[in-house]
Amino acid sequence: MLARERFAWVWLVSLVVLGSYLVAVAAAPAWFEALGHAQRIGMLAIPLGLLGVIALATHGLSWLGRKDRVAGEPDERDRAIELRASHVAYHVLMAGMVIVGCVMPFSDSGWQLVHAALFFIAVAELTHSGLIVAGYRRGLRA
Repeated sequence: MLARERFAWVWLVSLVVLGSYLVAVAAAPAWFEALGHAQRIGMLAIPLGLLGVIALATHGLSWLGRKDRVAGEPDERDRAIELRASHVAYHVLMAGMVIVGCVMPFSDSGWQLVHAALFFIAVAELTHSGLIVAGYRRGLRA
């Protein structure tokens, strides 16, 4: 398994951390509403901090594990898979941000917008990582 595919798998699985936060907030909004702003930010910082640590640890271990630094350079296939995945994920993200920025402000505010934006970012990241994994598993398709 290539390092890029391995990172995509790790990122795909680690987004469950952010997903569990969003599910907890959506399933029981009463406890979240009872918290103060500093506590809400603290609750949000935990999954985002964990995602950052996971990303840094995965990249660091991948970099340390490489014997030949040149072997880590992306080839044409790597660039094509990344380009396709980024292209589709960008459109998913923009559709979500249009909903969050242009539609939701008329009916929601505050933390609902924050959580919706995080949800759409997570969906775009899931799309990106999923397409990278699919690109390496099935091969690149036009």
